[in-house]
Amino acid sequence: MLILFTSEENQIDEKEQLIHFLENGLSLLHVRKPGMRENEFRYWLSQFEEKYLQKMVLHQDHLLAEIFPVKGIHLKENFRSKEKELTKYVQKYKSKGFTVSSSFHERANLKNETSHFDYVFLSPVFNSVSKKQYEGRAFNVEKLPQKVIALGGIQANRIAKTKEMGYAGVAVFGAVWLAENRNKVFTEIHNEYRNVYH
Repeated sequence: MLILFTSEENQIDEKEQLIHFLENGLSLLHVRKPGMRENEFRYWLSQFEEKYLQKMVLHQDHLLAEIFPVKGIHLKENFRSKEKELTKYVQKYKSKGFTVSSSFHERANLKNETSHFDYVFLSPVFNSVSKKQYEGRAFNVEKLPQKVIALGGIQANRIAKTKEMGYAGVAVFGAVWLAENRNKVFTEIHNEYRNVYH
């Protein structure tokens, strides 16, 4: 899987930019807009046609998944610890056909807590592009049965390494959004991903 996280802030020409990525090989778009209120988020989603929404996973306002035809929902790490009835919450969405994913920052936790999820992120794998204090930890997941996606410092020249380390795909954030030419960088990442993972 090749996954892109949205920018947390609204970007100029964001809709057109995201549609370009979705039209040119992006498997899934994880939509993370922590500063948006629910009504703003609802409007943001309403701008996209169904064929694009079907590739989106919501990090917030999960109830909107029942209004818009999105792919699934994502549970942040702190959400898992606060939700007393986590299994019930996950099953509610899975029973309606949504994917459910989550994030992890320790390899050890993957063994105990991932049975609920269709796939999980483990980060930071490499030194983060967007958060300078996030040093990569080079987690190896070869012997783990879960579908683990590499997150943190993902650039085109590191994708082959993630496959060697046992990952089922990569998730990108800073390499694209901090680039001067986002389309060019995304194309390089997509081409390398296709060469390595297919």
